[in-house]
Amino acid sequence: MENRFCVIGEKLGHTRSPQIHSAFFEIKGEKGVYDVREIARENIRSCREFLLGYDGVNVTIPYKTDVMSNLDFISDEAKEIGAVNTVKRVGDRLEGYNSDPYGFAAMLDSRGINVRGKKATVLGYGGAARSVVHALKEKGAKVTVVSRNPQNVGENDVRVLDYDALSSVCAKGEKGFLLVNCTPVGMFPKEDASPVGEDVISRYDALADIVYNPMYTRFLQTGAKLGKRCVGGLYMLVAQAMKSQSMWRDEEVDLSATKKIFRRLSFEEALKNGLNVYLTGIMSCGKSTLGKLLAEETGREFVDMDEYIVAREGKSIPELFKQGEKVFRDAESRALFELSLGKGKVIATGGGCIKRIRNADVMLLSGATVFVRRKIDEIIRSADCSGRPLLAQGADRLRGIYAARKSRYYATAQSVLDNDGDVADGLEKLKNILSQGDGKQ
Repeated sequence: MENRFCVIGEKLGHTRSPQIHSAFFEIKGEKGVYDVREIARENIRSCREFLLGYDGVNVTIPYKTDVMSNLDFISDEAKEIGAVNTVKRVGDRLEGYNSDPYGFAAMLDSRGINVRGKKATVLGYGGAARSVVHALKEKGAKVTVVSRNPQNVGENDVRVLDYDALSSVCAKGEKGFLLVNCTPVGMFPKEDASPVGEDVISRYDALADIVYNPMYTRFLQTGAKLGKRCVGGLYMLVAQAMKSQSMWRDEEVDLSATKKIFRRLSFEEALKNGLNVYLTGIMSCGKSTLGKLLAEETGREFVDMDEYIVAREGKSIPELFKQGEKVFRDAESRALFELSLGKGKVIATGGGCIKRIRNADVMLLSGATVFVRRKIDEIIRSADCSGRPLLAQGADRLRGIYAARKSRYYATAQSVLDNDGDVADGLEKLKNILSQGDGKQ
């Protein structure tokens, strides 16, 4: 017998929940139904019989509070937040939970952002914001909530400011670690807006945005421009869905499935919206050759990042390295940010671009990233060390460089291309990856 689940809300034309849960069923090799059900506002407080028709139900805005009147049990966490987004049927009983705090915490963990003992500021105080505040407290952060109506913020152990006060304390030199956007500002179709400007963003080390459409919001673009760590809301969306599945199934969250579905979904979203294609990999793996050919066949613009940096800085790569590797890496990050603001490009990144995790943040938010993997022995046999500052001691050093970067190539990429054959074979594989759009590794 198939398990039956659904998502309920007022308007669900753009929901990604069926896509996420269907991918979960596929990964598990199971059959399952996940429906989309729009419910009128006047019916949400008396939809108990409807809810009992499913094994589990996800609840989205604006019904996360109103649905609670139908439930027999509500978890302490959901009570504290004042919202339920996951309903579980147990016999003839309905239980309510909230998977958003887990989703937000998992989003931070996915990018290695640790808030314990650090200052975190949350913009907004709607239902999602309350879940984020709960998660941040659980993670040991020192939380500030910023709201247009600070008198309505009912939280213990948090500082409360309005937006003018936030600007004022930032102007006076106050700093924080994490700034989180929990408002709808910057969401499609009003993508040109940000809840705060550079004067505030510059005072933080990392930014998180729970908005996932677009993936690369103006808020996050500003953070990337200023060299901040940046994480978008798509991972939270997937992680909270996987937490719902774990609640319905009485199992631990399948972290492997979460990562696979996120890679797939983010890859598909990037391609669907015509964002950049980033090719990563060690030097001489074939990024530029394949990138040029792909651009020619698809009508995209090709960009070799090293060439872009030379033109932008007016200096050769060896000249930049003579000033220190940091000088080159800074130039590389600036170039990557500029390219990330465009669309429709095929970009062959430098071999060490992934060394900076904030570069990986930018690529993940602004495009589809493919790791071009080539056997190291093949590269060494054909490597040209001229103009390669890091290979001045000979091509054998490539082994050490690759060993040091290998895990980062895998962690950064949404898909992997094996490029051990000829050029025609590599191009065909790359085109297949992009046409399938599944981001599988």
